[in-house]
Amino acid sequence: MMEVSTVRTGPASPRARGRRPTARRAVAPLAAALFFFGPALAFVAGDRAVEIENRRLPEFPALSRGWDVIPDAEAWATAHLSLRRYAVRADAALSELLFGDASSHARTGRPDYPRVVEGRDGWLYFGDDVTEACRPRRPVADTLERLRRLAEIVRGSGRRFLVTVAPDKTTVYPHRLPERFPGQSCLGERKREFWAALRMARLPGYVDLRGPLERTQRDSGAPAYWRTDSHWTERSAGLYGAELARALDPGLSRHTRLVRTGRAVRDGDLGGLLGVPREETVERWRLDRDGVRRLRQDDRELPVSFRTANASGRASLYRPRTLLIGDSFTRNSLPWVLPYFADLTYLRSDAPATVGADQVAWEVARSETVVVEIVERHLVGGRVEMLDDAVLAALERAL
Repeated sequence: MMEVSTVRTGPASPRARGRRPTARRAVAPLAAALFFFGPALAFVAGDRAVEIENRRLPEFPALSRGWDVIPDAEAWATAHLSLRRYAVRADAALSELLFGDASSHARTGRPDYPRVVEGRDGWLYFGDDVTEACRPRRPVADTLERLRRLAEIVRGSGRRFLVTVAPDKTTVYPHRLPERFPGQSCLGERKREFWAALRMARLPGYVDLRGPLERTQRDSGAPAYWRTDSHWTERSAGLYGAELARALDPGLSRHTRLVRTGRAVRDGDLGGLLGVPREETVERWRLDRDGVRRLRQDDRELPVSFRTANASGRASLYRPRTLLIGDSFTRNSLPWVLPYFADLTYLRSDAPATVGADQVAWEVARSETVVVEIVERHLVGGRVEMLDDAVLAALERAL
């Protein structure tokens, strides 16, 4: 005979009523302890915050700013919280599981522009391309005039100056963008305005990268940018190095080869912004320059800057003391750029915010050649630390 259980619907006994709150009281402190002390325990165990938003972790704000320091201190604490990347991934994974929407947890803080634009066939695009175009800090004409002033200050001091623009992925490979997305109209309009103005500006020392990237992409049939990353491929990094070398000295191309070395699986940085890693299989490339070897590298000022020296028994090197200022496109391309130079200092383009304008000016003053790379979206949005008034004034004083 099947046993039938009955459910008591009347008032519970005092003893039973006491057991449930006791259990809740036991669980609540444990959950609170994990919430408040879990990151601290993880820190003691060795876990450290990492860059998960394609930009450097913020510095602790200056206390001299008074009450204005509070929101910046909160942002600093959030960015440096241990286990943060795992929480972001878990949040995004749960969202994608329940609602089929990962990008909703990767917003800019503005509800209309996503941090990642999810395109067709698994292609991902950096939402900052849209944000910078649709919410610019400066007009394009003002930004290009500041860039011209930078060129004239450096060239006027007798130094050689080159400047180049790393095109956005949305510019060189827009083929897998969705048919519609927030900010699509202003993105297209602002890009067209920027590139037309750049062509008309005829900036001193300008090295075009967009043309060579689009030609190589068209001739090879292979995209110039990775599917799950905001940056260009290793082959494109090799092209970047070759174009700089050609502009400095065409003879540097002798005894130089870009060699395909196989395939590998990698995680793109845009998957990290979504909180859910996205893998893809990519082609790997190596730059071979006959006889070039590293003599030394001074890493004392990493991650903001470092100095390197090369020697060569066959391939020629660019020998004037060179300062290379660039953002993440240059940082990711260094293995395909450094072997062309005998004496090179690399400086992050956001260095004015970390080491100050005077230190940047000092680095320029000790160099004979200055090369500046700026990603398109920063110029389109007018958010370039190297073009701020304080930096330009410091350069004028130093040079």
